[in-house]
Amino acid sequence: MIPGVDVSHWQVEIDWSEAKRAGVKFAFLKATEFPDKKTTLYIDERLYENIQGCAENGIYWSAYHFFRTHIDPIIQAQVFVETVGQFTSLPPVLDLEVAGSKGEKLNLKVQQFLGEVERLTNRKPIIYTSGGFWRSYMMYEKRIHADWAREYPLWMAQYTTLWPTPLYPWAGWDFWQYSDKGTLPGFKTHMDLNWFNGSEEELVARFDVGNGAYTLPAAALASEEEADAALEAEEADAKLLEFESMKRVDLNYRGDYQEPSQGGKRYFASGRRPKEYMIPTGQPAAHSRMSSEERRWVRSYFIDKAVRQGS
Repeated sequence: MIPGVDVSHWQVEIDWSEAKRAGVKFAFLKATEFPDKKTTLYIDERLYENIQGCAENGIYWSAYHFFRTHIDPIIQAQVFVETVGQFTSLPPVLDLEVAGSKGEKLNLKVQQFLGEVERLTNRKPIIYTSGGFWRSYMMYEKRIHADWAREYPLWMAQYTTLWPTPLYPWAGWDFWQYSDKGTLPGFKTHMDLNWFNGSEEELVARFDVGNGAYTLPAAALASEEEADAALEAEEADAKLLEFESMKRVDLNYRGDYQEPSQGGKRYFASGRRPKEYMIPTGQPAAHSRMSSEERRWVRSYFIDKAVRQGS
């Protein structure tokens, strides 16, 4: 068996050359996720530097998508592949450990995701899961067999020093995550430790591993103009917050506020703002003039903003 790790931004900056010297042969890297009950895509802030670090140091790599059920699985697959770009080493990975549904409904969503990823990459994805999750949610306490999963490689999570328990419908496992408290040179924090069930030669042959060379995808190459636009949007957010605070302090404040360039409607769940939300210049901005609906929309803005800042 050969050793590997899986990491995300929680491992902060990694010295992949040190990791290579310590014996790390492969790495699974967090790529994307749609946080619970949110529709905003999260891209792991260390994804691209981790891929490049692995590629430059001859470490076999792949990236994984943390699966959620509240977003269309086809969309999840598409943004995952678009974000990572070319999988030139190990195949893409589905991280399956949180359920918003179970049984046949969850099976269908997972199959749709896997099928779309395979269509886009021409590579059969790896499934990451634990025995407890798989039996409880995918097999739904043995009500469903989920035999279709047998055709996909299994990366199994089971924290034990013993051989992992067999998981139906697989005859065995390809990767085994056996600890979440690893310590290795090149890492500043603990990380997950894994084994591949075979030799390095068998790994390369089993997954038709390429040379691992990596070029940033178009999705990662933001222009300076886009960066400036993002900065302006943040400044507009700050200005709106300041404006709202001033209204609360001085009900007779006469504002000269300019609406955010990218439009405030993106912050509201319904995709629209109250028609009279923006107070015309030179008129009192007293709260007494706002309807209950308008106040709900204002409140939703700040709740959403707080969630985004805290995520």
